[in-house]
Amino acid sequence: MPVQKAQLIEKLTGVYASKRSYYAELKDKISEITKRNLQLEILSELARQISINTPLDQIVKNVSASLEQVLLFDRVSLSTFREGKLYLNCFHPADGVCSAGMEIPPEVGKALWHVSENTRQLVWQREGEIEDLHLARLGIQVAVISPLFAQKRVFGLFVVASYKKPSYDPTDLSFLQQLANQLAIYLQDRELFAEVTRAKLEWEATFKAVRDLIVVVDQEKRILRANLAALQFSGLSEEEIIGKKCCEVVCSASDPCPECALSKTLETKETARSQRLLEDGRVMEFYAYPAFREPALHEEGDLWAVIYIKDATEGLKMQAQLMRAARLAALGEMAAGVAHELNTPLAVILGNVQLLLRSCPKRDPEQRVLEDIKTCGLRCKQIVQGLLTFSRQEQYVFHVLSVNDVVREALKLVSYQIETDNIQIDVDLDPKIPQIAGNAQQLEQVLVNLLLNAKQAFEGTERRRRLIGVKTGIDAERGQVFIKISDTGQGIPMENLTRIFDPFFTSKGVGKGTGLGLSVSLGIVQAHGGTIGVESELNKGSTFTVYLPPSRDQAGERE
Repeated sequence: MPVQKAQLIEKLTGVYASKRSYYAELKDKISEITKRNLQLEILSELARQISINTPLDQIVKNVSASLEQVLLFDRVSLSTFREGKLYLNCFHPADGVCSAGMEIPPEVGKALWHVSENTRQLVWQREGEIEDLHLARLGIQVAVISPLFAQKRVFGLFVVASYKKPSYDPTDLSFLQQLANQLAIYLQDRELFAEVTRAKLEWEATFKAVRDLIVVVDQEKRILRANLAALQFSGLSEEEIIGKKCCEVVCSASDPCPECALSKTLETKETARSQRLLEDGRVMEFYAYPAFREPALHEEGDLWAVIYIKDATEGLKMQAQLMRAARLAALGEMAAGVAHELNTPLAVILGNVQLLLRSCPKRDPEQRVLEDIKTCGLRCKQIVQGLLTFSRQEQYVFHVLSVNDVVREALKLVSYQIETDNIQIDVDLDPKIPQIAGNAQQLEQVLVNLLLNAKQAFEGTERRRRLIGVKTGIDAERGQVFIKISDTGQGIPMENLTRIFDPFFTSKGVGKGTGLGLSVSLGIVQAHGGTIGVESELNKGSTFTVYLPPSRDQAGERE
């Protein structure tokens, strides 16, 4: 029985010795097992404590304090690679020689670089084959250098060193490499987190900096995120805009329009584009892009959308202006050619008819026919003159002049025609307005055109109050002189307002207009550095305002 008991104890404890040394060997075995348990606890505690928010030097201090329970050593250090160079990141305890961030070049730290190149742990000894000036300078006798290896890459080196000559068994070395592996995982996670954070900051900076509207919505079209431009457009804060419907914020509508790009994207899971005219007159372009929280599973993933919204109003205006400019250029060339071709035969016709009128008796029946020919010839001459002006073939000689004087001269030419039609003219001239640099005859032509148009606005109407107002002044906001001609006539239909300055466009009857008056007038005013504004309401009247820049102090004559 005692023999069997002894054999059982030997099998359980692994101790095979005489009774005299039995307790001593058992004690050593228990000490070894306790040491291994401590090592496992250290690894477990390190894995629990390590996080991307924990500073690296704090981790090294904690590791150093834990290692003191299971190993003999004097120094712990951690070096990391950055752009192909090895830097001493942190160490414990301080030694007065090293500094955090110092570089360890290959010719100085040969043992360290040897481990990084071979990715294998090395027990370095001062009298060994590999000479290392960095470790020798610190007075190190023995150092266990473990690579921080993860994902087929060496992130750095973990070094446990001693100024004495302790011995480390294979289990100790395995433990230190496992410890280094944990640190490698920490460095890898920290690097990945830094990349994600940097990418997130870059994306957020770009998201906020884009001047056009960017909105992220869910499947219910509720806003999940909006950039700064979208917040400024809506006048809402970030907290207020989140959760609201996209069409409610952007389009001020409770329901999406039939051509809504967002609706198409959420339905078809494809990119869509649409355009919408807002109540304030702006034209917005919508580009909707589908997105999935699980890109690999489009059918099952959580679908949402990114909407890019661009104000296309100015672009469309510019496009219309370019088209109009091209059309005007083509018409100008054609008008110049036609005018020059007509001038010669027209001069002959007028010259001959004047000769015939001189020789024809006053009461001759043919005199009336000749007068009609002369009248029509003079009308054709005016049309040709308008074509030449439209094609910019004439030169403008500018002088410093008074706008009020130009208005008075224009009224002298047409006031009789207007007043004979029972139309009252109300004149309000500001005596304090500054002078302008311009051509008086050309500006008179503009005002005569506008006054005659105002007179014709009463044709076909039976208004009791037939009034044409002429007013001059200074527009403080624009810093320009204005001449305002208004009437209480029939007004201009909305569909014609955008076309009234187009060449040859007229709403008058046959033979009552060439469609060049307003186009030529606009060209003259633009040549003076100004513009013409128009406001009109059907059945209430119209107002045309000529804006002209004041003359400079030193302005003289210029061509």
